[in-house]
Amino acid sequence: MSARKEITDLMNLYCTAIDSGDLKTFARLFANATWIAEGRVPGPESMNNMILYEDGTPRTKHVITNLTLDIDEAADSASAHSYVTVYQQTPEFPLQAIFVGNYYDKFARSEQGWAFTRREIRHSLIGDMRAHLKIPSLTIPGATP
Repeated sequence: MSARKEITDLMNLYCTAIDSGDLKTFARLFANATWIAEGRVPGPESMNNMILYEDGTPRTKHVITNLTLDIDEAADSASAHSYVTVYQQTPEFPLQAIFVGNYYDKFARSEQGWAFTRREIRHSLIGDMRAHLKIPSLTIPGATP
């Protein structure tokens, strides 16, 4: 499998993990990586900040677009920039974009394959996150309830 496909699959797995409420996969993806939102590393309390609904999901869809991927095969490293838009709908919350921002990612390759080393979220446009996060500012600085 090409490095580009492996890394793209990894980025998509992040979206699938969040949107399906699979926090174990999310934690595994960032076990050896730094996750930064608007210049701040969220505290451990942010792992339990997401609201999950009866179906076990946060009722979101993370959509990544405008992907630029730079791979240095010789150095076993890569970086990516993409836009992210998060949509949400619940029975009481109409379908809408609740978050728009930029992902700046770094990856490293080991014998196990490619892995995140860093995800930085910047330039956020924050919508109504009340149906997604219990305390939005714990995860995204500047987000208000």
